[in-house]
Amino acid sequence: MDKMRIKEIHHRIKNNLQVICSLLSLEAERFSDEKILEAFKESQNRVASMALIHEELYSGDKNDSLDFAAYLSKFTADLFKSYNLGNSNISLKTDLESVYLDMDAAVPLGIIINELISNSLKHAFPAGSEGEINISLHRTETLATELEEFNLNQDCREKENFKYILRVADNGRGIQEEIEIGDADSLGLQLVNILVDQIDGCIELERDYGTDFRIWFGNKEP
Repeated sequence: MDKMRIKEIHHRIKNNLQVICSLLSLEAERFSDEKILEAFKESQNRVASMALIHEELYSGDKNDSLDFAAYLSKFTADLFKSYNLGNSNISLKTDLESVYLDMDAAVPLGIIINELISNSLKHAFPAGSEGEINISLHRTETLATELEEFNLNQDCREKENFKYILRVADNGRGIQEEIEIGDADSLGLQLVNILVDQIDGCIELERDYGTDFRIWFGNKEP
């Protein structure tokens, strides 16, 4: 299939996903219950994360992969806007290495990032408090010396087998100690676990200074 035809397909998929977002928005107007409205917003953001990937593939130089760092910059800015945090005391800091990922990795990771950032925005900071959310994406070889200092859980100890590490952290009040990331009740964290497994990755959680999720992914060739 020629390059222009593939790009046209990405463009059409993006448009269809945006229609779904609009339908969810219209449907949400029928309700006033805050929990129901929150569920609609979360669904819209998940669909939006996928739509933006197809937009990046349509506008980018490659047909089958995208600059995930550029995607992250755009998506996180949009996500903050969706929570009406443009003038709040919560700031976003990013440290993103240019990494090209295919759709099989990019789509699950986009949803994972949506869930983790949304969780921080909703729960980490009491109303009116200041806070910071940090997102970083690097090749593991770039952070070779720093990786030795990470207190990895048993499942993530073979870090040399992964190409990339994604971190989503905040300095908020943290997740309760009794909540196990692999056995969480919330739909968001359940999705995160399912999608990390889907990309053959590994996730760990540090709670020393707020919440710090680290996701290892991209298996190296044997």
